[in-house]
Amino acid sequence: MKKIYFDETTFIWKKKLNLVKYKTSLLEEANDIIKSQPMSKQDGFAVIDWRDNINSSGELHVTNKMDEISQIGIDECKKIYEDEKIPFNKINVETWINRIRHKNPVQTEFWRNVDRYHTHTDINKKIKSFYPNFTFVYYIQMPDVMNGDDGVLYFKNKKGVEYRVKPEEDELIIMKGDMPHSPNYAPNSRVDRIVLAGNVGLEFVKKTSSII
Repeated sequence: MKKIYFDETTFIWKKKLNLVKYKTSLLEEANDIIKSQPMSKQDGFAVIDWRDNINSSGELHVTNKMDEISQIGIDECKKIYEDEKIPFNKINVETWINRIRHKNPVQTEFWRNVDRYHTHTDINKKIKSFYPNFTFVYYIQMPDVMNGDDGVLYFKNKKGVEYRVKPEEDELIIMKGDMPHSPNYAPNSRVDRIVLAGNVGLEFVKKTSSII
């Protein structure tokens, strides 16, 4: 992973996965997941439940390319955390598909409110889920027309300074779970923005012993 600094305390990691030849099958898998949750009020938001298919070490039961990319994202987050030399013995993971429609996008909480930014630590705290140390995003499909800031991913540091990157297809981006960020839509695009994203939380659980 290449570490990209915006300033001394604001950074992300990114790399190409060289899986572009699987784009068609990935789009089919993503659309199947989206269609499986027709009542979702979000813009194609669909959660992939890993509870029965992951162990405490963060190893998935891989059956398709979407699983494979999720495993890559988890493993890269583990490597970053291990470099910080913080012990852990349990990994929590949740992944999802997110689509921003090229026409009439429905991501109201992101850019129609006064503050379009969000963090995954805040979201998980609100829904009483685990603390995500990292969030990864794999870009399956990006808008085909991006003028100016169309399609960029905005970031904001602790002082409110705004930065941005323009993700590319087949790119994996990892950020800290508490990084304020916001994806921008692309009104002139003829295709949707579709990504596979995930939260990874690493923790050290003390094991208790009982005397009988």
